[in-house]
Amino acid sequence: MFYFLTRQLASIASSIRNMTFKKISINLFLLFLFPFWQANAQSMKAYEGHWQSELVQPQTFSPTLSIQFLNARYALLKLSGLHGSIQQQFSYEKDKPFEVKLSEGLVFRGSWNEGEKAITGFIKSGQWFYHLRLLPHTKMEFTANWNILLASQFRSPLYLSIENANGENFEAYAFSSEVRYPGFFCYDFKKSGSHISFRDFRTGLAFSGKLQNQRIPLQIKIGKLLLATFQLKPSARDLDLKLSAKPTHYSNKRPRQLNDGLSTLSLQETGLKIDESYLQKMVDSINANKITNTHSVLIAKNNKLLYEAYFGGYDATTPHDMRSASKSISSALIGIAIDQHILRDTAQKLIDLLPSSYQNLMQEPRKQAISLGNLLTMSSGIDAVDFGIKRKSVAAEDNYQSTLDWTKTVLTAPMINYPGSHANYGSANPYLLGLVLAHQLKQSTLNFIDQNLYKPLAISNYIIQQDEKANPYFGGGIFMRPRDMLKFGLLYANKGQWQGQQIVSKAWVNSSFKNYLTLENHPEKNGYGFLWWHYSYKVGHRILESIEARGAGGQYIIILPALDMVIVITSGNFRNGRVWQPEKVVENYILPAFITN
Repeated sequence: MFYFLTRQLASIASSIRNMTFKKISINLFLLFLFPFWQANAQSMKAYEGHWQSELVQPQTFSPTLSIQFLNARYALLKLSGLHGSIQQQFSYEKDKPFEVKLSEGLVFRGSWNEGEKAITGFIKSGQWFYHLRLLPHTKMEFTANWNILLASQFRSPLYLSIENANGENFEAYAFSSEVRYPGFFCYDFKKSGSHISFRDFRTGLAFSGKLQNQRIPLQIKIGKLLLATFQLKPSARDLDLKLSAKPTHYSNKRPRQLNDGLSTLSLQETGLKIDESYLQKMVDSINANKITNTHSVLIAKNNKLLYEAYFGGYDATTPHDMRSASKSISSALIGIAIDQHILRDTAQKLIDLLPSSYQNLMQEPRKQAISLGNLLTMSSGIDAVDFGIKRKSVAAEDNYQSTLDWTKTVLTAPMINYPGSHANYGSANPYLLGLVLAHQLKQSTLNFIDQNLYKPLAISNYIIQQDEKANPYFGGGIFMRPRDMLKFGLLYANKGQWQGQQIVSKAWVNSSFKNYLTLENHPEKNGYGFLWWHYSYKVGHRILESIEARGAGGQYIIILPALDMVIVITSGNFRNGRVWQPEKVVENYILPAFITN
């Protein structure tokens, strides 16, 4: 099971979170009809239904990772939770990368730069690479909190739904009302006597429980570290799992000045004539859910963050799932690789950059003509159309992610157009870019991303999802704080420069923003650059052109060059068809506030 599983199971987690259980499941009455003390022999049918625990301690899923230098050669890596710790000694060399395996499936890859007085690296568990920055705790020890479920303070009880029970077979889905974590995706269901176990695909969390009389003690571990034990009991009353978050009050105060590289001003301090009544209406509409499932709105103008608001329980500290908005980050990484001569230019052919084991799949002349530029503009000509057509595309994202070898599935798909002649939005195109870059680099792609993009932007709290080869997935799937998304937008708004440092070349930004082709499978027929969208906003009689990074559910980074403005909006409209909602928020509220008579 790979990344596709999250797409397939996302609806399960969200449906459970947003539903209200009207009555006890009929199957739950079976709990009183079977002798629980004979659990070793009985069917899982007796346990089918909904279970719940008490509220967990807020820090349950935020263990501390520490590295203690023992001497000039050896160090100790320790992961500590509320109920113990695990540790591993390892050897290291200054300014060189190291890798430490704490337990099966739990690995930390880092490096220590003595001059920076910090240890940076990735902890790998499940599907995610979590980036951590360990800071000095003592002279010889560095520490960081690892927020496994994204939020530093987990605010929800744990619920369990046991489903499709038949004899020894069952499925068990953990969930909560903690909106900041997108949901557990459970698999690998096993039963041995009275013991059951399953895992979370995303985080690598391992669940193990014991079937008892009207109770299931359930342990959750990461690797060999015990994080918590929950006492699950049958859910005997109606449950509304929607988080009752407090409404966000409109504020025109200066956004917080954090040590993250962003400069802030209040709306009044700009000296601009701003009609704040539009922003007030925007906040009221979000609170009333007329503008549905909006999680954050950030507005920067003239390189200053002027407005920042979070809604529905979200906050400034928690990374948000960018979905396909991270394709624009993939574009930046290809540009950096060209700037550094790792890749020559966008005219290079895909066949010349692939691992040799895949080159024999490119025998058709049209496939041999595919260039990096075609992949960047969604115009490879491969039958890789993610939406907007009646038939099922062979290399659509949902299709290739359900196979064991994504690359083979994509490269063996038929050609439907000559490269460069037609553009159809398909995630297989940037996925191949990630494969190409990983093959050309002499270091890990993770380190390349961190050293050349995130570190210069002072971004350290982020997560990258892996593909089926355990490389970063370039088709989408980075979690970033909205403030960090804004910094990426400002980087491009300033022609690739951040605080005096040229991170991406001006030439690459200009090339990325060109309108090459029209996305034929999108109903709006948007123009498209190098993994950047083109769009037009109308305010009164004025038309404003924008360049945008966009992701499913309503994740937007919007650059408006004419106004020297960058806007970030994050949302959760994954199943209601309102992915376009940020466009209306910008057109109906934000732009009218800044464009007055």
